Amino acid sequence: MFANQAGLAIENSRLYEQTVVLSNSDSLTSLWNHRYFQYLLEEEIKKSSLAKSRFTLLMIDIDDFKAFNDAHGHQAGDNIIREISRIFREVSRKIDVVARYGGEEFGIILPLTKKEEALVLAERIRKAVEINPNLKNITISIGVASFPENGQKKEDLIAKADKALYEAKRSGKNKICA
Repeated sequence: MFANQAGLAIENSRLYEQTVVLSNSDSLTSLWNHRYFQYLLEEEIKKSSLAKSRFTLLMIDIDDFKAFNDAHGHQAGDNIIREISRIFREVSRKIDVVARYGGEEFGIILPLTKKEEALVLAERIRKAVEINPNLKNITISIGVASFPENGQKKEDLIAKADKALYEAKRSGKNKICA
């Protein structure tokens, strides 16, 4: 009887964990969703504040994605988003938090990473997308902001990274701006 109870408890724990992961991940990409990204960003700010450490935030947008969807259809667009998500997971480090921010936008939290180091990783990500033969000449633009120098609240960091992202788009796309 005790073994049955223990088995049920273990199974319930596994199902609970699976439910938590599913409720916090994006169904198309299996990346963390926007809501969980916001939570994790807040937690990273708290952790970095206590440890007096740095981290960097990347905001990423697929260039001309609406035009691609209009020309090729939304299913082809979904395939692009899935492939880009795969690249982000592959190129990012295990400690990085990769999330689908919404639509064709993504966010990556880079713990314990200075801006200069983040720019190197951002370039690896940008280049991996640019040269991928499955992406049919798709490119991305990336905005970079670091804690604490670019803001100490999540809203400030997101706004700064967004501003840099839109500067990358305005200045020609397929670029990284900080």
